[in-house]
Amino acid sequence: MVTRRRFVGAAAALAAFAPGIARAQAVGVFPSRAIRIVVPWPPGGLVDTGGRIVGDALTKALGQSAVVENVPGAAGNLGADQVAKAAPDGHTLLMGTSSIAIDVAGGRKVPFDPRRDLVPVAPVADTNNVVIVPADSPYRSLADVVAAAKAKPGELAFGTPGIGSPAHLFGELFAQTAGVRMLHVPYSRTPAMNDLIGGRLSLMFATIPAATPQIRNGKVRPLAVTGAARFPTLPDVPTVAEAGVPGYAAGQWLGVFAPGGTPEAVVQRLNAEITKAVQAPAVAQQLQERGMIPLTATPAEFARRFADDVRKWGEVIRAADIRLE
Repeated sequence: MVTRRRFVGAAAALAAFAPGIARAQAVGVFPSRAIRIVVPWPPGGLVDTGGRIVGDALTKALGQSAVVENVPGAAGNLGADQVAKAAPDGHTLLMGTSSIAIDVAGGRKVPFDPRRDLVPVAPVADTNNVVIVPADSPYRSLADVVAAAKAKPGELAFGTPGIGSPAHLFGELFAQTAGVRMLHVPYSRTPAMNDLIGGRLSLMFATIPAATPQIRNGKVRPLAVTGAARFPTLPDVPTVAEAGVPGYAAGQWLGVFAPGGTPEAVVQRLNAEITKAVQAPAVAQQLQERGMIPLTATPAEFARRFADDVRKWGEVIRAADIRLE
C-alpha cells in the first residue's frame, strides 16, 4: 500500500532527479534540431570564415544542419549576448574571438558575464597581425621605428579600428615592450589603411588578410609579424621578436563558445568534431589562405588560454590607462 507520505517522498525524489534526467535526455539525443552558429560580425571577415568552416563540419558530422547567422553590432557583443542567454543545450553556439577576453580584461560593460554565461568549446584558428608602413616610409626596419619613436616620444602615429581593438592592444604591447611612446589614432568606419597609404599615419598593426593585397601591390611595406613564429604566407617577414623587440608576441584566436551550463558531454562532442575538422588538410589550407593558422585544444586548454589572455591584456590595459566604454 502506498501511503501519502511515501507518495510525497517519491515525488520529491523524482523532482530532485528531474533536471539530471532532462540533461541526460538532452545529451542522448543531441543534436535534436538545427544548430545555430552566431557570428557577431558582418559576412566576409575572418570570424565569418571560421563560423562557416565550423558550420560545414558540424553539418556533415552530426546529421543536423549547422546554420551561420550574422548578428553584428556593439563590437561583437550583440550576437554574443544572444548566445549567452540561449538555452544551454548545444544548439546555439558563438563564433567568438580574443575580443571577448579583452572586454573582460578591460572591464567593458556588456549585458552578460563572459566568464559565467559562456563556456569555451573549441578553438578554431590563430592569427596575428603584421606591422606595416607606407611604401615610401623612411623606416626600412622595425629597428628604425623604435629609434624614431625614442627620438620623438608620442609622435609616431599608428592607426587602429578603435580603442580596445586587438590592433590597439598589439600596438600598446609593442610600445611597452620596446620602451617607447607612440600616438594611437582610433578609426571607426573609415579604414585606417587609406591614411597609412597616404602617409598620414606612420604605421599600422594590420590583420594579415587586410594587409596582404597592399603588400603585394607595393603600397605598403611589411616590417614584422606579431606572432611568436613567422606566418606561412609571409615567410620572409620576421617576427617582432626577431626584428629586435625580444619577448614580444601577440595574436588573436577564433573559437567556439556555448551558453554557460551546457552539459559537459555536449561540449566534449562538439569539441571532438570541431577539432577533427580543423585538423583536416583541406580545412587547414582554407584557413591559411585566409590569413589564419589552424588551432586545436581541449575545452579545458581553451579555457586556460582565455584566462591567460585576460591576465595579459589586463596588464597592458592598466599600463596604458585604456578605458573601454
